[in-house]
Amino acid sequence: MQLIDPFSLSEEARGSDVVRASEPMPVHAWVQFPTFLHRVKGFATAWTTDAVLVEWGWQGRKQEAWIWRSGVRHRELRGRDRAANR
Repeated sequence: MQLIDPFSLSEEARGSDVVRASEPMPVHAWVQFPTFLHRVKGFATAWTTDAVLVEWGWQGRKQEAWIWRSGVRHRELRGRDRAANR
């Protein structure tokens, strides 16, 4: 199965004032792929004023993309998710 690459914002669009997270933060994010939009459970690892770098697992591999901040929401880790993130 071929891995489908998500769209990611360019440096010009996201801004160069990148802040790196000291610890990944759990988020839900709307990710745009070539032919569809998909909401993923992922982790924010960096951000700018306008965008967030989100990492998630899909099709057995780690993926990441810069996404407009408005497409990202915090989420709570519960039970197994919390244990797996340690």
